[in-house]
Amino acid sequence: MQIKIDEALRVIEKYGGSVPVIYQRDIRFVDKVTKHEIRFFQGTTFDFDHYDVLLRNGINKIDVVYSELLFAKLVSLFPQTYRLPFATKSFIDFDRYISAIDDANRLSKRKRTVFSAMEIFSRGEVIIGYNEEISFEKWNRIKGSIDRKAEISFYSSERGLLLVTFMKATDSNYLQKFFMHSEAVALFVEKIKKEGIILSPDFYSDTDVYTATSEEEAFSKYVNINVRLVVIVDSNITESYKNLIVKLRTYDRFVRISAITSLSPANELEVLKAIKKSYLTDNFLE
Repeated sequence: MQIKIDEALRVIEKYGGSVPVIYQRDIRFVDKVTKHEIRFFQGTTFDFDHYDVLLRNGINKIDVVYSELLFAKLVSLFPQTYRLPFATKSFIDFDRYISAIDDANRLSKRKRTVFSAMEIFSRGEVIIGYNEEISFEKWNRIKGSIDRKAEISFYSSERGLLLVTFMKATDSNYLQKFFMHSEAVALFVEKIKKEGIILSPDFYSDTDVYTATSEEEAFSKYVNINVRLVVIVDSNITESYKNLIVKLRTYDRFVRISAITSLSPANELEVLKAIKKSYLTDNFLE
């Protein structure tokens, strides 16, 4: 897997030799200062001296040997960059899942895919790298060489919540809408942590909650950000919202849409559980 040298440095600063960062392949270059050839061999452990040499020569990323231990520490240190897998499936279940995504892509303008949250090996060689896309075509090319007992950890190309409240400052009920929308944002960014609800292992509330206040903005963000779930936040589901729903379903027949029509401290936990269920649902499997 490829990581930044700043990240490698942070790992060895924090964990020392208990979490080795090992070069996956040789690095060879002429040092800009000494004019001598520098070579860090495959299997060598990255250390503090290496960082300084790499940095002054403009090498900011290195390929390192993937391990579950190293990955776990990267997740802990850099949660926005390295996330826990969205899901882990057996070989057979993953094969079915990839096939279902391919079928769905034929019927929708949204093209779903998955990315590896691990390294997949065959005969001692990496055939799928960390965070590499696993398309239907690629999976079918390589699956014959993968151990049938393997489990595949992956990320979905869809991630995040889109909270939608149609409102304008000139609306007579603008303040009511604004406060309800703000409470919903607070619920999914901050309060969700206190309640201990995890929408999915790879969901990061500080960055994965988006908002929209118009049909155009909501549709644009759904398409361009690839959010996983659209949540309408309003006490009154008007024709304008219904028009948005039609537009979204025309674009993506498998779109996930939920609604919050009432929000108070008394029902926050119930709302979080309901949204989690919707978030994890794959309509294309039904």
